Amino acid sequence: MDWSRWTRSPEKVRAALKEQPDNSVVTSKPLKIYVPKRFMEKQLAQVAAEIYIVGIFAMVVDDTYYGVSTVNAMMRIKPTSIATGKFVHESYLEFQFDPGSVVIANTLLIKNDVLVYKIFDEIVAKGHTPWYVGYEDLAKLFASAEKHAGVKLKNSHAILEMFAAAVARDSVERSNYFRHVVKDQFDYVNKPPTIIPLRSVSYGTTNTTAKLLGSYWDDGLTSALVNPSTKTERIEELLRR
Repeated sequence: MDWSRWTRSPEKVRAALKEQPDNSVVTSKPLKIYVPKRFMEKQLAQVAAEIYIVGIFAMVVDDTYYGVSTVNAMMRIKPTSIATGKFVHESYLEFQFDPGSVVIANTLLIKNDVLVYKIFDEIVAKGHTPWYVGYEDLAKLFASAEKHAGVKLKNSHAILEMFAAAVARDSVERSNYFRHVVKDQFDYVNKPPTIIPLRSVSYGTTNTTAKLLGSYWDDGLTSALVNPSTKTERIEELLRR
């Protein structure tokens, strides 16, 4: 499947959804929800008699417009049917909803503070970022953590935005930060960044010492040889004293 043919329009998606008096949400148009299939392995999705998915998913209406949810809580959904598909060689679960059907069973969500760690570990630390989570979405990924998971992660948005700035890299040369190469809105939309794992030794470290002293020796050594440091950082100066 080619997601690039869809247009991002949260207004179109919201217009198709209506919350009911019983706190459920119903769709007035054909709608699909997508989450990576690997979410089932990470306890971020459960497909059984009742279906639950973490609130970080893409919603597509009329096979034309999509929006992105970044809710830090598990949601019970009631799809009409379920299928699987692939986006950029990765398997995704496709939950299909007919017009008039219930999408979200209840908007009164249960708080689970452990869920925030699972989201961070999968999407940020390991870099398994779904196709629908863009640069700005990544920066706002934990904006609802306090409300929906009961976890206060920040006093300033800058702290969480720093994670997005650290893992977003130039799609051509991953050692370059995306914020250093993007020039205008055209680049931002048409040349999106490549997301690396936050714990990546090859690209996440900025000096030779960190590459060689960190875990994954082979990756660190290769990175140090291919991308050698051009200057000595302060932490290296302190270690040498």
